[in-house]
Amino acid sequence: LVCLFGGLDPLEVLVTSIMRHVCLILGILAVLSSVQAEVKKVSAANDAIYFSKSTEIAVMGMFAKAQGAEFDAFMTVAKEFDKKGGVAMGYTTEESVYSRYLEDGAKPPSIIVFSSFSPETGEIQKGKKARTHYTGEWTYSELHKFVLVESQPILLRLPQNLGPDFQKRMMIAFQTHMPKLFIFGKAPDAASDEVVAAARNLRSKALCFFFSVNPDDSEDEGLYHMQNLGLDLGKKDIEKGPVAAMVSHGAPEKVEWDGSSGEKLQAAAMAFVEEGPDFEPTPPGPGAKKGKKKKKEL
Repeated sequence: LVCLFGGLDPLEVLVTSIMRHVCLILGILAVLSSVQAEVKKVSAANDAIYFSKSTEIAVMGMFAKAQGAEFDAFMTVAKEFDKKGGVAMGYTTEESVYSRYLEDGAKPPSIIVFSSFSPETGEIQKGKKARTHYTGEWTYSELHKFVLVESQPILLRLPQNLGPDFQKRMMIAFQTHMPKLFIFGKAPDAASDEVVAAARNLRSKALCFFFSVNPDDSEDEGLYHMQNLGLDLGKKDIEKGPVAAMVSHGAPEKVEWDGSSGEKLQAAAMAFVEEGPDFEPTPPGPGAKKGKKKKKEL
């Protein structure tokens, strides 16, 4: 059998073939999903209730009319996130709908986010839906950042935060050029209060991840990500305490941190963010521009 497969282990050939077919099927499903993706039009109050409960994160734009610069900017962002999955995107132009959700006599346009997970832990809160209203500028960049940040918990914990919708949102977080802070701690230790506080203060500045790492398991997911970031540390290193790295447009950079102080972790992460290029998402298509490099003060 080894001769028939050109010196390769038949089992390896079989596994490789199966994985290729699985990847092909997943690719086809992704294409079909993007083709069928549609931003939901919410036409009645009952529709809004159903929409808000349709997934863990639901974002609804509220407009007087389905036209105008604000509506166009929202729809561009909505279509993009809708294709990626994990976030339900919809809009309404019905006063009977948006009047139920606007606060303090506010008028459209407005955006509301319905979330069923705890922003602190990422864990699902059954029967609860938190509401967040958008108060920023109606540009593609600001709307994109708002949906991106609101669709993620303050600190993404792996492997604790699981589920199909979470996995889709996690992929969005991994693929964005928004600065990312990765913290790796030895399993089964959880993220400390100091780390959580730093992540909370970095909200909207960087996406924060915490991986539990088992250095004795060569197939450990946390260890895999740590090594991919160039933090090829030994067992003794991870046992000394958590380690961290930052990623944006360029190569990952190890964060100089004592492994305990949340203030030092936050300061190091903010220094990385401020020295790097601005995170300015641009609409999909030709002519997209990269974020401008920040000028350093003399």
